[in-house]
Amino acid sequence: MLENHYIRAIGLMDVVELENVSDIYRLVPTEGKILKPIKISDAEKSKKLVRIVTKTTINKGKIQTGFHDGRSTLQEVNGKVGDTCVMQVPDKKVLDVIKLEAGCQGLVTRGINAGQIGKVESVEEGTFIFPKKESI
Repeated sequence: MLENHYIRAIGLMDVVELENVSDIYRLVPTEGKILKPIKISDAEKSKKLVRIVTKTTINKGKIQTGFHDGRSTLQEVNGKVGDTCVMQVPDKKVLDVIKLEAGCQGLVTRGINAGQIGKVESVEEGTFIFPKKESI
């Protein structure tokens, strides 16, 4: 019986805490698995990486920023669609913006290469090139 318990879907970069378990986990893609729980510290549980997916102008010129997990904010976010924000949850305060640009690290979140981390060589709209693995 699940009285007084909330049931929610969980997804990419979500934090999971279980009753009677001292460890805290974040769900991340890893090679061979869609989402894998990794242990995180207590200080890290209130932060989440969220990708900007929309920026929309609403009433009186305010800009609403939408994120991959369904959250949105009216806080001024100095980022473009495709950039990633470090968000304080649950109050949805954006602490930092990580620009999607050449030279930064990227984590592949979908497809056959999900879970792989690589260096962004260039950013071109509508493209994604992942170097082939070399076998030794």
